[in-house]
Amino acid sequence: MVKLYFLQFLLLISTVTALAQRPKPAAVSLPPADTVYFDRDWERTETLEEVAYARIARHDAAGKTVGTVRDYFYPSWQKQWEGKMVKEHPDVPSGLCTGWHENGKLSFRGTYVNGAQQSDFRSWHEDGREIKCTYAVEDALPLSSAEIHCSNCMHLSRKVFEIDVPEGTVGIVYKLDIRDGHQPASWSTALSMAAALSNPATGTVALLSMAASTLSKQDTKPPTTSTKCHWYITTSPAAMQQFLATKGSITIPNSCLRMETNTPQETRPMSLPPGTRRFFVCVNNDNYTTDATATLSVTALVKACN
Repeated sequence: MVKLYFLQFLLLISTVTALAQRPKPAAVSLPPADTVYFDRDWERTETLEEVAYARIARHDAAGKTVGTVRDYFYPSWQKQWEGKMVKEHPDVPSGLCTGWHENGKLSFRGTYVNGAQQSDFRSWHEDGREIKCTYAVEDALPLSSAEIHCSNCMHLSRKVFEIDVPEGTVGIVYKLDIRDGHQPASWSTALSMAAALSNPATGTVALLSMAASTLSKQDTKPPTTSTKCHWYITTSPAAMQQFLATKGSITIPNSCLRMETNTPQETRPMSLPPGTRRFFVCVNNDNYTTDATATLSVTALVKACN
């Protein structure tokens, strides 16, 4: 019996020794958390009297957020937002994010992909009632055509389509056709989306894609020869003015939502930055001696919630 206890003692000692010699896992090194303060307009401030929100986040050496970002109401330090971000200034949320009202009740919860809300997004009033949203389509720009003179002509070889969208617009579907000569293209801008619109849970991205699919199926005879052109879509008046003042160039950084060269036809859904009420489609005819005709229609997807 004594021998058995002795053997068990030796086994215990060897086990403890082995554990003591086992290398410890490397400690995870996280960058320190930063606290940034904002005013009511979410502009950074260091003036205590202006502070309305505070953000605690970790950043890597390049300034990109690491892990979860948390925003708080100030000075109560009641949580206001929580989630991850692809980038800041402007904020681009990613993954599952949650927001709260100042009274502590849920404001919203849902998934984001590169800043775009997905179909699981839900939101609530301060009293806890869920916010219900419906969608409708409106012609922001009915079928419109413009002749664009050649680049070697004495006339302007550029055209800017200025499009005003309704309040509540979350995205658009545009169809653009550019062809040589003076024969504009034609299609119907009426979209059959009643089934999709009856189900708001379909989500903005899906609704825009369905609208683009409906529009692209309308027969538009392709041009007999590919025209030479380049075009931009921008929400910036300064970028639009630069396009007109130069030979159709826009060099202002991050000012264009879309840039294309030698693409004579395109039908595409596109999300717009929140609050957008006007944008510009800028088309330049790069043909040396041949005029061109640009035809454009824009349909807006309008969201209304109560």
